[in-house]
Amino acid sequence: MNIGTSVPLPAYTIDPAFMAKKAEDLGFESIWYAEHAAVPVHSDSPFPATGGEIPWTYSHFTDPYIALARASGVTTKIKLGTGITLVPERNPLLLAKEIATLDRYSGGRFLFGIGTGWLKEETEMMGGDFEHRWTQTREAIEVMKELWTKEEAEYHGRYFDFPLVRSYPKPVQNPYPPIILGGMAKNVLR
Repeated sequence: MNIGTSVPLPAYTIDPAFMAKKAEDLGFESIWYAEHAAVPVHSDSPFPATGGEIPWTYSHFTDPYIALARASGVTTKIKLGTGITLVPERNPLLLAKEIATLDRYSGGRFLFGIGTGWLKEETEMMGGDFEHRWTQTREAIEVMKELWTKEEAEYHGRYFDFPLVRSYPKPVQNPYPPIILGGMAKNVLR
């Protein structure tokens, strides 16, 4: 059995290098960082775990990719995961580059945990389409797979549209890092 650890909140109170090195030394298989870029002070979105108010700690996430890059620099074995990346809140061309770079510099240890989020206001602030976030996420994943697996890629979809481009580096893991679905809602597995 493989056991990983996730980083407690507020995430910035523990240096990712210290946390990852300690987790690796203790034999953990993976370390996971989550994200929320900006949490609204007032929200109509109920917190999934309680159906109520959003915990104050949800305003205290670090950027998972920067934290995992720091963790990568002091470790050699532990896998580095996002638990989760809020895909509708990110541009897939840039996200594909960040993931490929992190996978390359970590020697192929990146785990791409994905989800769509439950916080409507945050998704919309970040440019996502909350009502169709799973459709947007599927399209973003298609974009990233095209960029990771082809020398030249183009995409023409509902949310993303770009001409023939080149995007390097490619991930070390072939054809790309594992994509792991995460979520708490009933419709996650639909």
